[in-house]
Amino acid sequence: MSAYRIVQKFTPLTLTGTATTSGPIALKSGYLRIVPEQDAYIEVGATPTISTSTAASIFVKGGTELVLKDTVISQRVVGVTTGATTVIDLPEGTFSEFSPGDYVELTGIAPSGINTTFVAVASVDATNDAGTGGFNRKVTLTWDTSGQGGAITDSIGELRRVVKVAAYGASGKVHITEVQIAGG
Repeated sequence: MSAYRIVQKFTPLTLTGTATTSGPIALKSGYLRIVPEQDAYIEVGATPTISTSTAASIFVKGGTELVLKDTVISQRVVGVTTGATTVIDLPEGTFSEFSPGDYVELTGIAPSGINTTFVAVASVDATNDAGTGGFNRKVTLTWDTSGQGGAITDSIGELRRVVKVAAYGASGKVHITEVQIAGG
């Protein structure tokens, strides 16, 4: 048995015989502890879909725990360009682990309407050329901030990868906690 430290807790999912999906989970440790009260199928991802007819979703016996490890990605934001899509500037000289198709949370930017909890990464520009925008990475989000005006560039912002948990079962709740494994 492992020892856990709680990183963050989430509202349990209620199972009613149809697939239920959690809200966005901004990953901090990446270890999701999932405990269904009754037998359930579990799936984790940006837009998870439950499959009970194949081995695609994980079957978890009621009352047992499942600990899944997912990839944590976070990056400080040094600039934001608002528009029909939102362009995020990452610090010069850093590498970006974000990829098109990832879903992210943007926080710490003023005005607050630029922030979001769940939006897709459209593209990542890794150009290293002073003539075309510098030596930093740019991440373009499918987030329309054109009505927000310009961002305050001295904001301390963060871009963080998010996932959702989907569950399917006849009844009961599915408890979700992000944990850090402290020992074993």
